[in-house]
Amino acid sequence: MQPRSEVHVDLSAIDHNLALIRSMIAPGSRLAAVVKADAYGLGAARIARRMASHVDLMIVFGLDEAEVVHAAAPTTPLLAMMPIDGIDPGGIAHELLLKGLLHLVAHDAQQVALLERVANELGVRIPLHIEVDTGLGRGGSLPEQALRLVAAIKESAHLSVAGALTHYANAGGSEAASDIQRTRFESWIASANLPPECVVHSASTFAAIRHDRFHHQMVRIGLGWTGLAFEGTRDGKFLSLVRSLRPVFSWRSRVMQVRNLPAQATVGYGSRWVARVPSVIGLLPVGYADGYPLLPMDPRTLRPPQSERRIVRVARSHSEWEVVPVIGAVSMDQIAIDLTTVASVLADGGRGATVELVSADPAAPNHAARLAAMTGQHVYEFMCGIPARVPRMYTAAEEPIQVPAVDKEVVARQAS
Repeated sequence: MQPRSEVHVDLSAIDHNLALIRSMIAPGSRLAAVVKADAYGLGAARIARRMASHVDLMIVFGLDEAEVVHAAAPTTPLLAMMPIDGIDPGGIAHELLLKGLLHLVAHDAQQVALLERVANELGVRIPLHIEVDTGLGRGGSLPEQALRLVAAIKESAHLSVAGALTHYANAGGSEAASDIQRTRFESWIASANLPPECVVHSASTFAAIRHDRFHHQMVRIGLGWTGLAFEGTRDGKFLSLVRSLRPVFSWRSRVMQVRNLPAQATVGYGSRWVARVPSVIGLLPVGYADGYPLLPMDPRTLRPPQSERRIVRVARSHSEWEVVPVIGAVSMDQIAIDLTTVASVLADGGRGATVELVSADPAAPNHAARLAAMTGQHVYEFMCGIPARVPRMYTAAEEPIQVPAVDKEVVARQAS
């Protein structure tokens, strides 16, 4: 049985993206890959295995994710970002602590006190990264509270200060706001009396691609390794090498039925689309239950506030694509596309044709970042919303990784 649709993950693109990012970060900075939420829905186990030779650390949220990633990349250190205050004796997290492969994030005094007790009971030493809230207001402690955490951890026989971090609230859209947070963080670092082995890090993808002044001793890359940061930051200030990132996934389905409809026929719930001329309609066995996004609805009319503009590409041959619109309402398990202008050049009028719901080509009108923005989502939200019922297929090209040569002086001028 053929699946209704498949997400295709290009492992060679992950190689390319991580090598490219490695080439553009500040010399001496470590590279951490964020693989939380099942690597944004793309499959953490398979992707972590591929990443292991490229990165210094992998970042997850909870211990359940750490177990999955460790099984795939058993020698790669892990950092869990969740405010964890308990470890099961004899479990995998306990094993990782004994091996020195698991770091946790310290958020507040209560959590640190509980971890002190846990470490004593388990007979381990827990490396902690102190999260300093410089403006995101989400996790961690305010700077003065974080200073007290440093002192408490340094006094502990069972805990160590392995890292210090902050997280930018507006890295994608405001360099000025990010610089304010960076200055606060660096001021805190100067007063914290951190041990020499402490790794300082603040930059996720958007801060990392802005300028190496945000890199500190490690960068945390999520959207970057997916290749979906290729458009750069929203304010246009970024290192130009990001244009060479390659989106790592595409999403494909097939036309299961072709119908000929007369003029004035309507398609879908709410009769939102009306055929102006006799039309050829293709039906695809994929819908919102598969994660295909809905357009935002006007609560007064229960209709999208803008016209339908989602696009797919239909395969004319192995390398040629025809661009056609999605029409009518997206149903739970089906969407309709308008094949009227292309049916004559498709085999069997389009029945059985491969349809690219999401393209890995940054120039395509249906690449993931564009589709997510059109439907009111962040691209992470879109990726994570494709459920497990859609199989992930992994491919890897044999050609060597091609990374543009980096002229550090040119990169510095581009980011200034």
